[in-house]
Amino acid sequence: MSRASPREGRRGGWGKPRHTLYPAALAVESDSDLHSQKTAMSSQPNQSLIDGIRCLQYLVSSGRAIGCRELARLMGINTTRVNRLLMSMASIGLTMQDEQRRYLPGPGIHALAAQAIRGSELFSRALPQLERLAPRDIVVALGVLWEDQVIYIWHSVPGSQTSQALAGYHMLPAWQSVIGMSLLAAETDAALIPRFSPEQWQQLAPHVAQQRQQGRVIWHHDDGEVSMAQPVGAHHAALAFAGMWNIDEQSIQSRLAALTALNGKLLDMS
Repeated sequence: MSRASPREGRRGGWGKPRHTLYPAALAVESDSDLHSQKTAMSSQPNQSLIDGIRCLQYLVSSGRAIGCRELARLMGINTTRVNRLLMSMASIGLTMQDEQRRYLPGPGIHALAAQAIRGSELFSRALPQLERLAPRDIVVALGVLWEDQVIYIWHSVPGSQTSQALAGYHMLPAWQSVIGMSLLAAETDAALIPRFSPEQWQQLAPHVAQQRQQGRVIWHHDDGEVSMAQPVGAHHAALAFAGMWNIDEQSIQSRLAALTALNGKLLDMS
């Protein structure tokens, strides 16, 4: 009788079928382990999706045409990966290129922006309150954090129109913003310190501590300006007053009371 080949053996030519070679309990345990591994894998963040969203946000926030290398440097990832992401987004109209092959937001970004505004409860419900109640003689701002930058949903200055106040202000590093200081306080010092230089942390630390202890930040700038901020509840945003120059303590407390009252109107949305 000729000897079976190894391939035949794996099909049963060498004797018992595979399921008889292992105890049933071990087979069940293996299935369980496989299920656990699949569950763990499915719960992992999708890095490609994360990088694509970050890439689009950096592009839109730059306010100008930007090349792949510069964008990759800002994001801290490979240039080839950034180029592939931008080309993928160009295929659905979210990005486009100029004559120098630098990237710009594409026409699809307008549809995305309109959908985002419509889908944002904070934006749609805060806007009427800010239009009606925000003081007109100082800076009033509503912002959120993104990658240690403050993104302004509303930023009005004395004499500005509503159209100018809507998302009309550039990003600002969180350590330079009273809104950023107020929102960063939700994180631990251990999480924050590695992300900032010693000089930046020196400015941040007392204001972060103030937010944690008193539920608000009042920042006395070296040039005489006073700014203040409070978080807007579960919306992960903060409301701020700024542009108040050389005011006394009584005026500070009066402005703080007005900030708290306006913030209360925004908190009523939740």
